[in-house]
Amino acid sequence: MALSIPERIAQVAEHFAAHSAHGYSQPNRSTGGVETVKLSDGSKVAVTNSDVDCSEMVRQCVNAALSANYRAPIEYMWTGNEDEELRAQGFERVAFAKGSVKRGDILLRSGHTGVALGSGRQAEAAHDENGGITGPRKGDQTGDEVRATTLSSSWTYIYRHTGGNVARPIAATFRVTVTVETNVRSAPSMDASVTGTLPPGYKVTCDGWLQANGRIWATYLAASGKRRYVSLGTAHSWVVVS
Repeated sequence: MALSIPERIAQVAEHFAAHSAHGYSQPNRSTGGVETVKLSDGSKVAVTNSDVDCSEMVRQCVNAALSANYRAPIEYMWTGNEDEELRAQGFERVAFAKGSVKRGDILLRSGHTGVALGSGRQAEAAHDENGGITGPRKGDQTGDEVRATTLSSSWTYIYRHTGGNVARPIAATFRVTVTVETNVRSAPSMDASVTGTLPPGYKVTCDGWLQANGRIWATYLAASGKRRYVSLGTAHSWVVVS
């Protein structure tokens, strides 16, 4: 039987914590090649065989777990953009409570992130061999750089994948003319962060649309190279598509 996405996340995190090839380094994260990890259901996923920092370990776990589901892999992640990147891949955010944590949850607080392993345990890329972040020597020199340890109480949020496939846009090129001031969001959800607004009369060329969270969404690549989303309501109620 195929593993759930949270279970895949947890098993990849356990791999990082257990193998000394993966040490901690911010400047050298994911600078090596690729290795294959075999999961308990016999499926195989690809991860970096290099050092990681906390957010890179989580990115590797999420990308590996969602490799058959995601719209596109997370290309770059740090704790400052992790919220929007995870939401865009179908994760829901809830406030952290130790009793609510489940195996395969992503854990986040300001400046740090990890993966819940269940049974009061977590995996995290913690620090380099000198207690810092530069990781001058490749691999885990101390057995404590990337580790499985007791679940901390200091997290702020839990991110949990809701199951099923991440919504993929249907490719189509079309123009949206905004008729009222409209929020642009980082993910196809009314809970996602607002990255800007479009004024009435503004025209934006979109490259796809999708249905998610009870709404229809137009999507496009912004000048920053980030994918953005505009709600068309439930029935194109306040925009004109031409």
